[in-house]
This record gives sequence, structure tokens and C-alpha cells, in this order.
Amino acid sequence: MREEYAEMTSRPRLRALFAVAVTTMLVAAACTTGTGPGAGGSPSATPEKCAADDPSGIKVLSLWGGSERENFCKILEGFTAKTGIKTQYEQARNFLPVLNTRITAGNPPDVAVIPRPGVVADLANQGAIKSLDTFGVDLNTAYAKAWVDLGSVNGKQYGVPVKANSKSVIWYKPASLKALGKEIPKTWDEFIAICDAYAAAGKKCLAVGAKDSWNLTDAFENIYARSAGPDKYSDLFSGKLPFNDQSVKDAMKTMTDLIANEKYVAGGVDGALGTAFVDGIGRVYKATGADAEMFMEGGFVGGIALKDVNKDLKVGTDIAFFPFPQIKAEHGDPIVGGGDLAVGFKDSDQVKQFLQYMASADAANIFAPTGTINPNKGTDASKFPTDLVRAEADQLAAATVFRFDGSDLLPGTLGEDWGTVLQNILRKPADAGTLLDQFETKAKAEFSKS
Repeated sequence: MREEYAEMTSRPRLRALFAVAVTTMLVAAACTTGTGPGAGGSPSATPEKCAADDPSGIKVLSLWGGSERENFCKILEGFTAKTGIKTQYEQARNFLPVLNTRITAGNPPDVAVIPRPGVVADLANQGAIKSLDTFGVDLNTAYAKAWVDLGSVNGKQYGVPVKANSKSVIWYKPASLKALGKEIPKTWDEFIAICDAYAAAGKKCLAVGAKDSWNLTDAFENIYARSAGPDKYSDLFSGKLPFNDQSVKDAMKTMTDLIANEKYVAGGVDGALGTAFVDGIGRVYKATGADAEMFMEGGFVGGIALKDVNKDLKVGTDIAFFPFPQIKAEHGDPIVGGGDLAVGFKDSDQVKQFLQYMASADAANIFAPTGTINPNKGTDASKFPTDLVRAEADQLAAATVFRFDGSDLLPGTLGEDWGTVLQNILRKPADAGTLLDQFETKAKAEFSKS
């Protein structure tokens, strides 16, 4: 199972946690020595380590544990093998409070892998991190513009993209679509025509895992980015555009016309709201009893479907994905997803070499066999473990416009609240205007605190 799923199910509001003041030096000392909070915040006297950890090496902080840690350790070991520079990996699941504490205590790591672009901007504006030109790193050759922009603040590059995932895909059954006599849709109208054709054939085109509300937030984000445009998307999720703006109402209608339509969705609205994420995948791909043809979620679905839902699926025949369809041509095909960025806190030759290495195809090619995608254009595609991962990597590497998961950018509890609003709108689309007005009041108050 791809690690993204584990992160999705908990949906931590990491940006909000960054503002939590953890002021005691005891916590700072504990985090430095690795005896502080472990995964889930419980004490751990045995911190996770890389095989080549060395206390004298440069300190690299990340929230990654488990298999993500193991995969990243391979990169650290590759860096040491190439440069002779030692590293010490420091893992903190309560990442942003730990990082904030260490910065406040004057003990930041040498390098950190940041899970949110907004946090990179905060750190840059505080003067806590160095721009990449300090380290002689220029991303423009190795990365598409979308990835350069993701780690840029006020026209300067600060973050090296080291991991990415796309949520702008729709999973389908190639053999089923072929039997229907349809081609992969390029536009929203073509996609709806496919749903109509499935309905005419007595089938449901879509399974929806709306019991996990983040499935709805992801669907809305893709629809909004393509119908209102990437600029309004950025304004909406940064508090500059109200949630009861007409563009939001229009995108909401586009979403509910699909997801609240009984002829399109397996189980109807009640079925969607009663179906959890993995069960939604099962409604499309389980060996027996599948009752839908497509599933609208990210690239990480493929690994879950093949490992946990139906190991007999044949890639390219039983399972594949196509890019999320274009809604308005003038807004193109922006990708919505997640991305992690490596930043440097200290100006040293060792940090310089480390960030140069992280921006290289060498690092990306170590990640690739694990199924982890670094959107570096120099990645050897043959190293990815499956055609599904390879296809997602191609989509990400070619991205011209990328927008980070919107609900995860919202402050406080707004992300969870937004998911609940979408569930309530799905129950009764006619109440959308009132519900959006109520949420905007709450959002305006929350953004005023930030």
C-alpha cells in the first residue's frame, strides 16, 4: 500500500500545528536526541534510524516513518556513498511542532523535508531557511515549471521537490470502456457522455467513497481548479476568495450533478455516503460483486487495488487510469496533489552538496524502484515498479500547473469542516447556498487568526 493512503486517512492539519507553541527546552532536547514524541505522539525510547546514521553527520529531519523512512534512507546512503558526507536521519511524526520548537531554541536541523508548500513560504518569510541560489541549485532544467513554482517564494527558489503524488486521475476498467465503445475522455462533456452510456447499458459509471469526506474534497478541488482556474483555486484556499463565491457554487453544481445523480453512482447518494475509501475501490475492482466502472481518486489507488482489493487484476486490461478531464479549455489541465520539499537551514558546503544531490536524477532513481515519485525529469522511467506508477510519474513530471491539496492548506479545523460541508451538500444539493454561507462565516473568522 502506498504511504500516501496512510497519510490521507488521518488528514493531519500540519499547517495549523505549525502555530502550536511548544516552549519547553525539555521537549527541544528530547526531539534532538530522538527520545521525544514518536508516531502518533506517544513516547519512544527507540527512535527509528537509518542503517548508516552517524551522530557527526548533517541532520536531516522529516516526518517519514515506516517504509517511507526505509526508502528515504536509501537516498541518504547513496548520498554518503557518492560524497563521503555522513548523515543522521531524525524522524518526527509531530513534525511541525517539533520543527518550530527547534527553530525557537536555535537548534534547527541542517535540512528538513517539508510536507506543505505553505510552510516553506512561512519559513522563507521568517528568514529561517536559505534560498537555493545560496547552494548553487537551479531547478529550472531538471523540473517542470509547476515544481519550480511549488517551492518558490517571492520569486526565489527555496524547496527542492523530492516526492510527489497526483490526485488528478480517474480509475477505470479498460476492457469495460472498450466494450462500451468509448474512448478515454479528454473533456468533462465526454466523461459525462460515458456515464450516460453506462447508465443506458444498466451500469453505474462511478463508485464514491464519501464516508471518508476527503474523497469529496479531492473531487471538488479537481473540478474547481478546472472550472474556476488555478488562480482562483489559490485564492479560495488561502482565504482571499469567499467560499460562497459564485465560482464555488458553479463548481459545486458540476460536482453534485455527477455525484448526487442516482443513475451514475453505485448505491446512490446513501450508498456513496456509506462507502469508505477502500470499499469504494472495491466496488470497482473486487473479484466478485463489483457494481461500478470508475473511481475518482489519486495515483495511490493502484497499489491499494492490486495489493488489498484484488491481486488478480491485470494492468492495462482490468485496471488503469486517465487524467482528470478538462472542464474549461482556458484553464487547461492543472494537477492537484501533494508534494514534499527539501529545504536548507544552514549555509554550509555539506548542505550545499546534499541539496544538489536531492535535485539530481541520482536521488530520483533511488526512489523510483520503491514506487516513490520524484518529479525530476531525469528519472529513469524503467526503474518504476509498475506501469501504473510510471504513468503517474509521467503526468507529474510534465505538469505545467500544480496546486496543492486545498483542504490540507486550510487553517485550524477548516479542512475537516469543509469535508463535512461537502457531505451535507451531497445529501441535499438544494441547501448548497446556505451551507456555503455558513462555512464562509467560519472560514473568515479562522483566516483572520492566521
